[in-house]
Amino acid sequence: MKRLPAALVLILSGTAALAVDFRWPLGYGQGTLEANIENSVGSTFSIYCPAGSEDKTPGMFISVTRIKPQVKETITAQIIIDGKNHPFLLDGSQFKAEGRQNQQDFRQLVMALATAKQKSFVVEFPKYQTQETFSLLDVRKTLGTAKKTIIRECDDGM
Repeated sequence: MKRLPAALVLILSGTAALAVDFRWPLGYGQGTLEANIENSVGSTFSIYCPAGSEDKTPGMFISVTRIKPQVKETITAQIIIDGKNHPFLLDGSQFKAEGRQNQQDFRQLVMALATAKQKSFVVEFPKYQTQETFSLLDVRKTLGTAKKTIIRECDDGM
């Protein structure tokens, strides 16, 4: 059976964004807007906004091929963009921007990604002594800037 190119699957399905060619695609499915990036080893980094849901709390998923967190395990992720550290506590592989400080930190992360000057960013996991590098190709176009970010529709939930 011949596989369709990922970009064509995205167009045909109209659902979740698939990370294609190490670029940031934007997708929408089941009321959630999401932007994803995949690196060369298959790890993924996703920003989401469930604008079409009752709970509009945005967040992110970081899935690393070398790390298999336990259910409800808290993991520190340090996201390094243009030399600046953005630390987050993940519940397994997910971060939800719940609470005033988390909301502010998450907005700053989205803006830092969208306005980054370098070609990639790094996510460090101190507990596991490992890190992953992800491309920033097309991130500005996908995440948006100023008041037109991917999470703007979730600001009511924040």
